[in-house]
Amino acid sequence: MKPGILVVDDSETNLVLLRAVLEDEGYEVFTVFNSKEALKFLEANKPGLILLDLLMPEVGGIDLLKIIKKNNTYASIPVIVVTAYANKENRYTAKELGAVDIIEKPIDLPDFIAKINRAYLTYSIQNTQ
Repeated sequence: MKPGILVVDDSETNLVLLRAVLEDEGYEVFTVFNSKEALKFLEANKPGLILLDLLMPEVGGIDLLKIIKKNNTYASIPVIVVTAYANKENRYTAKELGAVDIIEKPIDLPDFIAKINRAYLTYSIQNTQ
């Protein structure tokens, strides 16, 4: 089994879909509904990858990305932004803050899986050196 993937999204539909797709690929999947739950999860666990929605109530995805990348404990975990709002500004901001990729909703499954596997492989290689 591949290391876990944390999916942060305030949509239960998205969480169910992403869990099903990722579990079919052999990943263990952890889901949370908001940024506060994500930070609580990260205090106790180190997933192999984080999939992060941008538009969430209270603490949005961009703010959570900033928090993750400023914390030495989590900073090395790759983050892929999964959003329906992949406009030029959001893409630029996410990349500048350290996101390894941006996936636009609705997701294209083959492209999605390829990006997940690539990010996971890169993280695994970095953490074995």
